[in-house]
Amino acid sequence: MLADLDDPPRSRTRDLLFGALAGLPVVGVIAWFLLPSLAGMIQGNASSYDARLRAEDAYMQTLCTQAMVLPRDEELCECVLAIEFPSLDCRGPFLAWSLARHHTTCADVATRRASLTFCSCVDTVQERVDKAPDPEAARVEAQRVGKCLELPDAFALPQIETLMPGA
Repeated sequence: MLADLDDPPRSRTRDLLFGALAGLPVVGVIAWFLLPSLAGMIQGNASSYDARLRAEDAYMQTLCTQAMVLPRDEELCECVLAIEFPSLDCRGPFLAWSLARHHTTCADVATRRASLTFCSCVDTVQERVDKAPDPEAARVEAQRVGKCLELPDAFALPQIETLMPGA
């Protein structure tokens, strides 16, 4: 501090300008190459997510209007029929419903052999749901099936025709 009185510190403005002149082109080149690919990746993921949600909407609405079996589908269809776009608002009941369908499908030995990782994941989630102390905890545990659906050997839900009464 006392030395600053006799010999004041030099201005750092010149160093700041040199740093900006050297750094801006580097940042500009990185942004030129990185931002378009990042934007494309975000838009691609958003469009695939949107397509998946539209498919789930169609599946749920078709199930609840054409193939509903009251004891099996009551909780899901109660939500689906009350909302125009159920894939977001009815996510919890849909995941619980799909967990039950996948667990039933995984009981088949041939299906289990073909999708061992997925069926093991579904069995684990179903076991956690069964051991949940209350319905709210069971609903939270059932939402973990979403991670199972991301596995490479996951299979789709049953066709609507197979779920119709008398099929």
